[in-house]
Amino acid sequence: MSFTFRLMLRDLRSGDLLTLLLALIISVSTVTSIGLFIDRLQLSFEKESATLLAADRLVRSDDEISKDWVTKATDLNLQYAERTSFTTMMFANDALQLSQLSAVTDAYPLRGRFLVDDSLFGTGYNTIDIPQPGEVWVSSRLASLLNVDIGDQVEVGDTSLTIAKLLVRDPGSSTSAFAISPRAVMNMADVAATNVIIPGSRVRYSLLLAGDKAALDEYENWVTPQFNDSQRWRTPVQRGERIGDTIGRAESFLLLAGTLAVVMAGVAMALASARFVKRHLMQVAILKTLGATPKLLGKVFFQQLAVLFIVGSVLGLAIGWGIQEVIASILSGLMSTGLPEPSVIRLWLGAATGLISMLVFCLPLMSHLIKISPLSVLQPNARVELNSALIYVVGFMGIYGLMCIYTNGFLLPTIMTIAIAGIALFVAGIGWLAFKLGRSLTSGATSGWQIGLASLYRRLVPNLFQLLVFTLIIMLTLILIGIKSNLIADWQQQLPEDAPNHYLFNVQANQIESINSATDALNVPRSDWYPMVRGRVVSVNNESVQDLYPDERGEPELYERELNLTWSDTIGQGNTLVSGNFSAEGLSVEQEAAKEANLTLGDELSINIGGNLVTLPITSIRTVDWGSMQPNFYLILPRSVLQDYPANFVSSLFIDETSAQPFYKSMAQFPTVSILNVGDVLRQIQTIIGQLSKAIQLVLFCILSAGALVLLASVRSTLEERLEEGALLRVLGAKSALVRQALLVEFGALGFFAGLIAALGAEACLLGLQVFVFNSAPSFHPSLWLFGPAIGIGVITSIGLLASRKVLNVPPMHLLRDL
Repeated sequence: MSFTFRLMLRDLRSGDLLTLLLALIISVSTVTSIGLFIDRLQLSFEKESATLLAADRLVRSDDEISKDWVTKATDLNLQYAERTSFTTMMFANDALQLSQLSAVTDAYPLRGRFLVDDSLFGTGYNTIDIPQPGEVWVSSRLASLLNVDIGDQVEVGDTSLTIAKLLVRDPGSSTSAFAISPRAVMNMADVAATNVIIPGSRVRYSLLLAGDKAALDEYENWVTPQFNDSQRWRTPVQRGERIGDTIGRAESFLLLAGTLAVVMAGVAMALASARFVKRHLMQVAILKTLGATPKLLGKVFFQQLAVLFIVGSVLGLAIGWGIQEVIASILSGLMSTGLPEPSVIRLWLGAATGLISMLVFCLPLMSHLIKISPLSVLQPNARVELNSALIYVVGFMGIYGLMCIYTNGFLLPTIMTIAIAGIALFVAGIGWLAFKLGRSLTSGATSGWQIGLASLYRRLVPNLFQLLVFTLIIMLTLILIGIKSNLIADWQQQLPEDAPNHYLFNVQANQIESINSATDALNVPRSDWYPMVRGRVVSVNNESVQDLYPDERGEPELYERELNLTWSDTIGQGNTLVSGNFSAEGLSVEQEAAKEANLTLGDELSINIGGNLVTLPITSIRTVDWGSMQPNFYLILPRSVLQDYPANFVSSLFIDETSAQPFYKSMAQFPTVSILNVGDVLRQIQTIIGQLSKAIQLVLFCILSAGALVLLASVRSTLEERLEEGALLRVLGAKSALVRQALLVEFGALGFFAGLIAALGAEACLLGLQVFVFNSAPSFHPSLWLFGPAIGIGVITSIGLLASRKVLNVPPMHLLRDL
């Protein structure tokens, strides 16, 4: 063991072991910091989005919540609260208004806070209280419609309640299916006295849960098998909700960022291992000449690697923990909620990255090093890279497995691996042709640019590998920049500042002109009016839905409930025709609904509308941008089919804060019209999107910093050859300017080719990510083709000259002695 430590101290002084140690520390700390930071961000996003549910999880039911369900929540140490939502008439003096009333228990809300105010249409302040028995909180819109204020009495069924506060936002209101009517909140203790809930009433019961994730998962597994058709399990990021799509895309990006960190960590270890082995060729040969056996050498190197792993992992984990704390402290001032504390369990990823990197890169190379012949003392040019290709293939297979574990899937790692493999083959082909052409143009080289181009082919294999490394680093950088830009631009397009935030429902045809006049007078932007008629799909191609789905399992949404049907002469905003003829006398079906139901052009649907059966073929399929906040529909029928049925109309509007009070007052003359306000939900989503944008920028900075370190390591891996060549040129009389020019041309050519190929690879990879991961339309990125070569030439040339400055500043004889 003492011999091992003496060799380690010698290697540390010479810098050989230090290079490998630094690579290990960089690998572990990079993956650890990003892994912990991403984990905290994901928990924070889920916590923030949980305010839309007012809980971590929610059971929604049309039947009363079973007492056994509450007991089970208590047994698992989960926090719980209950909410009962129903629609009822509220009376005040001579006014009456259909209202959406929620009765809540004392623990409500479990996540988030009520936002209330003491004046109409105020911005509000947070409170942890709920209405006391005998009190009710009403929205400013409801107060305006009833012409009441704080302290006034309103009647709900058989009881009277006192208005104590004006409700600005209920954190759980976005989950209500009856949120079209103006809202009010009361205490659960007052529900029985109202006598408004009777058999047949439309009531939505909710059990809200919060607590440890493992306990929540256990509760889900226990309760969901007991559900009937009217009961649902809800999560903050449930698919189909806008906030769910936003968080889902953010997590995809963050997982991708962590995946890239794993890849770069592997590259750093591979380069450092190759450099370490190459610089120990002579040492091993001499030790064998002096009698050292392969077994002894194996033991020595294994002990060195074990000590190296322990020291590097401990330092890397500590540095990684510190880095994520620094990033989190910077981000804390930008986020509305604090980041949860990191989990110590997540440290395994950084340690596993270091361990796998050493096992798949260091050990195979060390085994080849141990087998070197003592004759290498007399043949200093001997190499052990004969099987290096196989070693690197095995190494990156290990990295691929680690990426799969990290992302808990195969899609992201597969896309990245295919892209990297394709780039490697392409780089090898293009690089070989370019370097060979450079050699043919530099026969009898005498100038700096000729020497630089000739050097590319003279060190063909090292330069091809270096070209691949440069290309991958630049490609990963371009991918991150492209994804960050696309995600933020996409979210901003989905949620523009003037996105509609109100919907008008239950509007009769004879009311449209008066409402248009009222909104025009207030300069309120409004979408087109769409008629709505209720109907249900009962058969497909003369086969009933009940026969197709006898137990209702897997039943597409198109069949499982009544739908709002409409007619339109033109395709509305946010709709795009995919196939067929929209003007034909048939059905137009939304594309995703058609895919889920396995429908194509020509299929016939029979729809029950008011007891009448209507059968029509599918004549067009269209995509729908549900994020446009415009009225949109799964099915659009011909006007001739629906115009004789009684219909109510719907439209969407954007109402700013200055227009809110006069708008609600003007709508008081239409008591039968229902208004859905989604502005609060949109503001919460926009807040989360802003946080995601800042978080992504910080993650991007971490990844690029790691990439710069790997880039420097790749330059150092071939530095000896360049120093040797430069020293010989200096000995033969070449001036420093000539050597500098040769290095400039060589690194510049490598940077240009790497940047150009990286732009192509990034474009292809972004296409795959856009289509298969982020589910967005593919797009071309011309800026990548400018940034790629510019980054390659600028960065690689700068780093190369910086790393090679020794050959320009040190006397040639000193260089030869060092080499």
